[in-house]
Amino acid sequence: MRRRRVWLILGAAVLIGGGVLCFVVLRPEPVSDRQQILQLIADVERAVEQQRVSALMAHISEDYEDSHGYNRRTVQRLVVAAARDARTMDLSVQCPEISVQGDTASFVAEVDYSLDSTVERGSTTHLTVRGWLRREGRRWRVVRAEGWQGAGASLL
Repeated sequence: MRRRRVWLILGAAVLIGGGVLCFVVLRPEPVSDRQQILQLIADVERAVEQQRVSALMAHISEDYEDSHGYNRRTVQRLVVAAARDARTMDLSVQCPEISVQGDTASFVAEVDYSLDSTVERGSTTHLTVRGWLRREGRRWRVVRAEGWQGAGASLL
C-alpha cells in the first residue's frame, strides 16, 4: 500500500513537472509594443483593402476624435460608405516612426494608395498619416489620426 502511494505521488510530480516545463518552453515570446502597433497597422491596411468594416473598426477606440470633428461614429459611416464603393483599393504602407510612452503611442505612416489598380501599376495618391494610440485592456486602439481625411472624402 505504501509503495503504491509513493508511485502515485511520484507520477503526479512528473505530470505536474512536465506540464510546467511545457508551459515554460512552449509559451510564445511576448510581443513588444512596437510589434503590436505594426500588426495593428497591417491589420488596418488589410481591412481597408478587403473592405471589411468590422475588422477596421475593431482598431478604433470608442473615444476616437480628430481635428476634423470626426468621432468613432462618423468614421464608421465613412468606412461603410467606402466599402459600398465597387472600386478596389490597393495600399502600400510604410511606418518609419513609432513612439511608445507607457500606455500611449504615436506613429507616422507613409501611405500610397491606388483605386482599381495595384500601387505598382496605377497612379497613386500619397498620404502622410499621423496616429495616436492608447492601450485599452490588452490591445492598442487608435484614439486620433490626422492626414487620412482627404482620402476618405475622395472616396465618397
